[in-house]
Amino acid sequence: MDRLGPEDYQSNRHIRKLLRLAQTSKRDIFYDLGCGLGQLCVVAVTEFGVKKAVGIEMHRGRADKAAEHVRELGLSDRVEIWNEDYMESDLHEATVVYCGHNEAEEDVSHFGGELSRGSRFVSLFLPFVGVVPSGADYPFYVMDVPFRRTRDASLWVSKVLSRPASVEELYQELDTDREYRYDKRVFKKLMSARFGDDS
Repeated sequence: MDRLGPEDYQSNRHIRKLLRLAQTSKRDIFYDLGCGLGQLCVVAVTEFGVKKAVGIEMHRGRADKAAEHVRELGLSDRVEIWNEDYMESDLHEATVVYCGHNEAEEDVSHFGGELSRGSRFVSLFLPFVGVVPSGADYPFYVMDVPFRRTRDASLWVSKVLSRPASVEELYQELDTDREYRYDKRVFKKLMSARFGDDS
């Protein structure tokens, strides 16, 4: 799968929202998977006081710009930028992780195995299919590790939409959400694999 995302960046207002949702504090080590220019890491350190922030960016040009931005702000002692594929990165010390990419089939097992118990994973637009989020502040969802998985499609959809709804209603909402870009074939495959006939 192509892990190089679009050149989209969260506003500082959205960054604060996702960090608050994860209850980020001075005890945390924050990782941004696909960090772009590193602004999430900067806000995590300067406004939320995390011990350390790591931005992982596969695109060399973006990673270089992020590292330069961090140096210019004098934050190199607390923010690291890694130019690599986050699926090959060592995430064991992270306590709060953010990823804005769409889910791939291996994400639940990969991150469930990589991340330490008690850490929090924040996703954009949807939680992992079949994983019950512990909180939401749209467009962000937070999931605690170990992930709480369910085979109950109705339960999962109700957590996604914040109301009782059918799977068909979920598809209708996703199809009309102008902000959310997704590959419906991949998503339906994930739904079928996690929920079977219920999806």
